[in-house]
Amino acid sequence: MYLSESDVKKILDIISGHFSNNNVTLFIEFMSPFVVKRIKEKSIDQSGAKFTWGASSGKEIAALSEKISFVEDRSLVEGMEVMYPVYKVIGKIKPVRNISNKIAVLRK
Repeated sequence: MYLSESDVKKILDIISGHFSNNNVTLFIEFMSPFVVKRIKEKSIDQSGAKFTWGASSGKEIAALSEKISFVEDRSLVEGMEVMYPVYKVIGKIKPVRNISNKIAVLRK
């Protein structure tokens, strides 16, 4: 979310080039393009950091590198359910699940 699409591609290429075996699992937190463009978070603004790029799915991230494959996406709502039981209900609302940050599970 803080890196450009081209920077994410460079990182994936570096990872792909430095691990000779195909047994590497990547966990990448990302946010949707909607959130990147429209949501402002006070603590982020005050730090000078900016949300730069988002993806709708980890499939989009995996597509940036020929050697990386998509495994699954996990919504951060799932973790919130453990801390705050109300998310068990809120998390069933598809727009809430989709707007939440996600973890892309990728593999080389």
